[in-house]
Amino acid sequence: MKRIFYMLLLISAAASAQKKTIDSLNNRLKGKLDDTTRIELSLKLAKVYRDTLPDKGMQLMYQTVALASKTNHKDLLVDAYVQIAEAFEDQAIADSLLKYTKKAIDLATTLKDNQNLGRAHNLNGNSYLQARKFDLAQKEYLTALKFYESIKNPLPKGNLMVNFGYLFQQMGNVEKAHEYYDGALKIFKEINNQKAIAQVYNNLGILYGENNQLKKSEAYFNESTKIREHLNNNNQLAYSYLNLGGINVLLKNYDKGRLYNDKALKLFVLLKNNQGIASCYTNSGQIEQETGNYKKSVEAYNQALLLATKIKDMENMENALVSISNTYEKMGDFKTAYRYDNELIKLKDTIYNKGMSKQIAELETKYKTEKKTQEIALLNKQGTIQKLQIKNRNVTIGVVAAALLITVCFGLLFYNRYRLKQAAILQAEVIKQQDIASKSIIDAEERERKRIAGDLHDGVGQLFSAVKMNLGSLLEHVEIKEPTYSQLAEKTMLMVDESCREVRSIAHQMMPNALLKAGLGSAVKDFINKIDSHKLKITVETTGLGERLDNNTEAVLYRVIQECVNNVIKHAGATRLDIQLTREDNEVSVTIEDNGKGFDSAQRDKFEGIGLKNISTRITYLKGTVDISSAPGKGTLVAIYVPLTIS
Repeated sequence: MKRIFYMLLLISAAASAQKKTIDSLNNRLKGKLDDTTRIELSLKLAKVYRDTLPDKGMQLMYQTVALASKTNHKDLLVDAYVQIAEAFEDQAIADSLLKYTKKAIDLATTLKDNQNLGRAHNLNGNSYLQARKFDLAQKEYLTALKFYESIKNPLPKGNLMVNFGYLFQQMGNVEKAHEYYDGALKIFKEINNQKAIAQVYNNLGILYGENNQLKKSEAYFNESTKIREHLNNNNQLAYSYLNLGGINVLLKNYDKGRLYNDKALKLFVLLKNNQGIASCYTNSGQIEQETGNYKKSVEAYNQALLLATKIKDMENMENALVSISNTYEKMGDFKTAYRYDNELIKLKDTIYNKGMSKQIAELETKYKTEKKTQEIALLNKQGTIQKLQIKNRNVTIGVVAAALLITVCFGLLFYNRYRLKQAAILQAEVIKQQDIASKSIIDAEERERKRIAGDLHDGVGQLFSAVKMNLGSLLEHVEIKEPTYSQLAEKTMLMVDESCREVRSIAHQMMPNALLKAGLGSAVKDFINKIDSHKLKITVETTGLGERLDNNTEAVLYRVIQECVNNVIKHAGATRLDIQLTREDNEVSVTIEDNGKGFDSAQRDKFEGIGLKNISTRITYLKGTVDISSAPGKGTLVAIYVPLTIS
């Protein structure tokens, strides 16, 4: 039976995302606090945000890391590293997870912080288990257990037993898995940890489901879901809904399966968990296949395959390829089914090669044994020579045929690899050309801004200055007796003066001196200071921008911030706007948040205009990302992340 159940590996306990808790922590953080208290409260608030506003939680964690590093709070810094790794686990981003667990392990080793060493190694084990590297996962779990044995808190040890149980379950050792789950359940009931109890019930549901005891599996999933709904933990609840959807598919309750699968998908999208989203698409594909909607089934499986490939989720990739092949076979399209079978063979390359080597060894052993038998028979019975030669020939033919078959298989694999390599080279060249085109457009825009700014300042600006001087000199030497003409002359003088200021203002906006001389932070503050604060109150906070960034990076980020602020002024109807610029390690993050009327950010095609496309194009040029989160009546949050190139 193909796996359709999924579990969330236990790590450290996360706080429930209740509005009351968020408001309380935010209010405390607004007060005057020492650095230690501020860092501790920020870490608590980041945990709460992980289940509701993951982007905001991640931003807060990065800020906390910067403050802890600056104030040399190493004990809190290692905890922040582990929290960031946990957040990347929620999003199934293995590379970033391993990056921050390494930072945590290095620092925790010097501090002899056994609890965080256990947490970090446990997270590594989870990542390797997801990639089906069972030996590495087991090694990391055993290392985590060594550190957990030295602390008194039984919860981490219980969590680790759950992970061991799932490891043995993946390896096919059901008895050993059940043993570890029972041990973990005993610990959790003794300390009355409902969240952990729900996790064990979830895993037992998976275990019984994989052994075809479907009703018992559904009962355990229901018990787990009830507890998680009460705890209001979106991250774990999403997996419970996903598993209930999967078990109902096996029970052929397709409407009920769709209901739970849709609930899970909404939560995974909210949490930005690509692994969970891919799993939902896999379940959707199976529901559509079972009900005869083959076209929709293939579409869902392909979405699952795309996401699983992006995050290197081997299990979902394997499930999707098998399912797509089966669906095309049911549709009678055997050519396409065969193509996806070949893709599956590539995915299982290591296992396949191992199996082929074993087969060759077996054939060689049979050949040698048969040959020796022939030699003995030849000595004992000369009359059986012809018979032995025939056997020898048959064995040889068998070996040659097997070798030829293996050679053909390897040839197909190498051809597919070559084809994929050429496609990757072509894609890389396309991306390179797109980057060159984007750079040329942005460079041309900046040059044109400089030219226009120079023309305005040195050309039109100088002409207006000369007009103002000549007009002033004329009015000094000409006596105007009529009051009406005298007033007209004064108004004309004021208009010329206002025109001079307007030309200078436009020239400075197109190429601000502050950006050229003092850098991004100063340029943004200078730009904001020119906006009427009575209509829109704007705050700007900068962190880590003591050193100048690359000229292109500063120019692009300044234009993007300028575009965002102008959008708020034109469309949002906001009274408050908060801008944060943070540089941490080798990346820059910008958040722009207003309290305006907002919009439905899920319907991107209805609000994506030229301004937003310009922002996206510029940030893509810097290899960064732009995330926009908004809802009607709840304001808008724009989060920008840009990696910095190390020279």
